[in-house]
Amino acid sequence: MSWKQRHRAQLRLSKEKTIISRNPGGFLHIALAFPNTYHVGMSNLGFQTVYRLFNQIPQVTCERVFYPDPEVVSEFRSGREHLVSMESARPLTDFHLIAFSISFENDYPAVLEMLLWAGLSVRSADRQERDPLVAAGGVAVLLNPEPLANFMDFFFIGEAEGLAETFVHTWSEAAGIRTSRQELLEHFSEQCSGIYVPRLYKPIYAATGVLQDIEPRGKAPLKVSAAKADPRSGKPAHSVIVTQETEFSDTALIEIGRGCGRGCRFCAAGFIYRPPRFHSPEVITSIVQEWMPYTSRIGLVSPAVSDYPDMNLLCRQLVAWGLQVHFSSLRADRVSSDLLMALGENTLKAVAIAPEAGSQRLRTVIGKNLTDEDVLMAAERLTDCGVQHLKLYFMIGLPSETRDDLAAVVDLVKKVKHRVLEQGRGRKKVGIITLSVHSFVPKPFTPLQWAPFEGVGGLRGKAKWLQQALGKVANVRVHFDMPKWAYVQALLSRGDRRVGDLLEKVVVKNISWSQVARESVLNPDFWVMRERELDERFPWEIVDHGIRRSFLRSQYEKALQAHPSEPCAQEPSCRSCGVCGSISAKA
Repeated sequence: MSWKQRHRAQLRLSKEKTIISRNPGGFLHIALAFPNTYHVGMSNLGFQTVYRLFNQIPQVTCERVFYPDPEVVSEFRSGREHLVSMESARPLTDFHLIAFSISFENDYPAVLEMLLWAGLSVRSADRQERDPLVAAGGVAVLLNPEPLANFMDFFFIGEAEGLAETFVHTWSEAAGIRTSRQELLEHFSEQCSGIYVPRLYKPIYAATGVLQDIEPRGKAPLKVSAAKADPRSGKPAHSVIVTQETEFSDTALIEIGRGCGRGCRFCAAGFIYRPPRFHSPEVITSIVQEWMPYTSRIGLVSPAVSDYPDMNLLCRQLVAWGLQVHFSSLRADRVSSDLLMALGENTLKAVAIAPEAGSQRLRTVIGKNLTDEDVLMAAERLTDCGVQHLKLYFMIGLPSETRDDLAAVVDLVKKVKHRVLEQGRGRKKVGIITLSVHSFVPKPFTPLQWAPFEGVGGLRGKAKWLQQALGKVANVRVHFDMPKWAYVQALLSRGDRRVGDLLEKVVVKNISWSQVARESVLNPDFWVMRERELDERFPWEIVDHGIRRSFLRSQYEKALQAHPSEPCAQEPSCRSCGVCGSISAKA
């Protein structure tokens, strides 16, 4: 590590406000790696939660490592610098375990780069006995670990609260025995629920290229059950370090609930985290009080923040303590006057709501059970409460989408603008409406996992049409993602182990995805553009979230017929999707 980098790391540490004490020693040393910069990593609540959980275990020392800042990446690519931990500046090869926390598929290339910069082979089979083990967890691999299977010694499958202590205990059991790398991994697979060791499984492909099966070897389980957290025990996920150098500057983030019961057919969080779980206001406010000496900014985190049962009560308490309450988005049909009054006018400057689609028909297809009037009323109430910047989230490339559905986006935005102007009449500052338009990527373990990706050309055409239709509308700004990166995300989301070969070439040969596709005998369109067969085996089904495949398929068929989705009943006696039922009831 250069003097400049070491100084920067020390400067960051000095600015961090923390409510966690790290262990000075322990038999197990873990480098917790994040495949993005410090700025992004320290904005990630999952990363901070894993850091807290490991450091609360007396036998563990856990230190952080991040992808380098853009201005110094060239130093690493040239071999002049190597990755070291943030806390002690130790090389990663000094640790027993390098554990990646991965939230987004498009960060996979960074994972492989970080392994190279740590001085390790990217493929697990090529590493030596003395090398640290390499693992990955996080929502991206919880959905589909297979594209990274050849690079990881094992995966953490599930929620960290349900895995960390059991994993450390399992490692401790094996610590007194002189075992080989292979024997240790077999021990994890056999003794620790939620640990997936890919080298203990063999994928079998048909002549057509379709995956037929994934065969376990030895005592490896047929499937790996995802571990789940018990909300009744332990604290909710929350920031343990707050710093100015993040997207949420000096904001303590607290997870108020996990999962969502709405049943939106495109959203993985609504299925892999079933049933939704909420923390009590008392537990949440106790964490807030820990942070009050250090910051007045509190961010409430959940896939559906406004569905929290005690939201009004919680917000009133936090505002009464003089705190600023922030959240990423609100459900349009839950933007009530009571909620806005509880939040207080001074806390609301920019708020996002997510219609996702412009027409009622298409919203029904994807399970977003909102009406135009829900969106308009939300915009009106938010403007009346002083919101000056309203964000609207939409997707393009959704199944069965037509030009009429795109035109409905334009009509809805114009209606929202009219409501905002009417409600804000007489104010000195005119509000801004920002559209954030994303390409739809079918995700594993959702009803739309069978659907094909639209394709880069089609998405570009739709984006261009929307830009022209809205380009001259005053006070409306439109931002689009890049369809080519959505294509890559779809490939990494829906691919099997063979996609890892393409990923490795992108990193090791330092060439573009398009060039890799041209040179490879594997056509990425096979995983991205193809509608999956009814009975096709999916690579991600090595993971078991408890949800019945037949339930997801029935929801897909209802989507194609534009039938509404059903919300999660959130009752232990429900047997609709299989998560709350017995193992024998699962199909």
